[in-house]
Amino acid sequence: MIGPMSQQCQPRFAVTRIGLALLAVLALPATAREYVLEYGVGLPNQTGYLQTPAGGMPGTASSKRPTLAEIGLDGGRYRWLGAGVDFGHEAGTDRAAMPFHLRFYARYTTIGDDATTTLAEAFTIRGGVFEVGDSVRSRVSFDGLTLALTAAFELAPRLTAEIGPEIGWTAFDFTMTGERHRSERSYHVTTFGLVGALNKELGNGWHIGARLAASPAIEGTGSRYTAETRVGRDLSENLGVSVGASLEEFRYDDGHKQDLPNRLKVTRRVIPTLAARIRF
Repeated sequence: MIGPMSQQCQPRFAVTRIGLALLAVLALPATAREYVLEYGVGLPNQTGYLQTPAGGMPGTASSKRPTLAEIGLDGGRYRWLGAGVDFGHEAGTDRAAMPFHLRFYARYTTIGDDATTTLAEAFTIRGGVFEVGDSVRSRVSFDGLTLALTAAFELAPRLTAEIGPEIGWTAFDFTMTGERHRSERSYHVTTFGLVGALNKELGNGWHIGARLAASPAIEGTGSRYTAETRVGRDLSENLGVSVGASLEEFRYDDGHKQDLPNRLKVTRRVIPTLAARIRF
């Protein structure tokens, strides 16, 4: 799902989605077993391209250009804030009657980069041409919110699994400014899919986990595939830290509604990730 959006709409997007997520958490039963807040950062390495035409008209954009590498947008920042809650499975619950409990999770991620480069090859974008040797200032962001509701259950002692639906929104914002041409493009992309996870308690506060999410593209939506792994340790009853890595692929193509599509493809490796978690 896509719609026009100016740069000024980005803060509204974040505030609105975060507000809805917080309201959903607050609406959950007060007897929930555990609430969690998490903050994390990572070092991203990104590959891909940002094909951006003007009005979908043929000839207004070069195929699969510019690449992130040629305009210096292959690194940047990666940060997230997560909030989660387990509910419906309190201590003393009869596991035979209730073999799983529900888990809600919201995660807001900010991803972006900016750079100034000198172009080695010319390309067309938004109906204008950036020539060889042009000095170009570029900026991109993929800020997004993900909401998931999963069923969590115990596979074996100290081994738990969870699976459920996931919905995500990505606010894409891209600007290039050169000596003779300027290009700006912003819009929202929605994804729908499934998420699953495994978590193993190792003892002495140590634990490992893996998380997989798959949101295949359907008409009008993007696609997102994510694999994450982490090793963590609980420093106290309420505080934990972890280190990990993630691999993501994000795509969007609006060829269903115009001759020359907006076509995004970004593969993102984030190594390492560092996170702190508070339980209450």
